[in-house]
Amino acid sequence: MDQRSRPVNGAPTTSTSLKNKCRVDIFGRQYTLRSDADDIYARELASLVDQKMRELAVGVKSIDPLRLAVFTAINLAHELHESKRQRQESDTMIGQRTSDLIESIESQFEEFRPESDWVLPAGLSEDSL
Repeated sequence: MDQRSRPVNGAPTTSTSLKNKCRVDIFGRQYTLRSDADDIYARELASLVDQKMRELAVGVKSIDPLRLAVFTAINLAHELHESKRQRQESDTMIGQRTSDLIESIESQFEEFRPESDWVLPAGLSEDSL
């Protein structure tokens, strides 16, 4: 696989199989991006990378662009990781609240369950109530 080919969903792709091509500017350098994503999305991603690189470069007299790019990648990976962690915590909290609500609702209906000495009409069972 050459440097321009990247695995997508486990399958190698080549730059010729990608549908869209757009030019973007990241930290003062022009790049041609090839992807299956539309131009607007590709430009948004490039803008995000450019913005993050510029934020990290503030106050630094001189930094190698490659080192800055790696630092940027680590920062973006950290943001992604934190976002996933927060999402997982939210999902866990929502799951627990849902279970608590179901339990509360079920306990509220316990008083409406027929007593064991009640006789249910033919064809009905306690499970069908």
